[in-house]
Amino acid sequence: MPVADAASKPITTIEAIGETAEGARLQKAWLDIDVVQCGYCQSGQIMSAVALLVGNPSPTDDDIDAVMAGNICRCGTYPRIRAAIKLAAQG
Repeated sequence: MPVADAASKPITTIEAIGETAEGARLQKAWLDIDVVQCGYCQSGQIMSAVALLVGNPSPTDDDIDAVMAGNICRCGTYPRIRAAIKLAAQG
């Protein structure tokens, strides 16, 4: 996305994502499920997962797969990522 497209719009960074309700639930679920392996992709995974939960508080597996498809995890923690998203969606 070009910077100009974000001008004058609210921006939440990974550092502040835990201050949102969805972000806090997701971070807790991430830790509870022990998602992180190497950590390389985690910022992008969490940001995408929060955006998913904001737009769809009860995502199906297909919803999760569609939204998270752009984030590659070189450690292959996709099943744990999906489980953490489902756990966070439960509240």
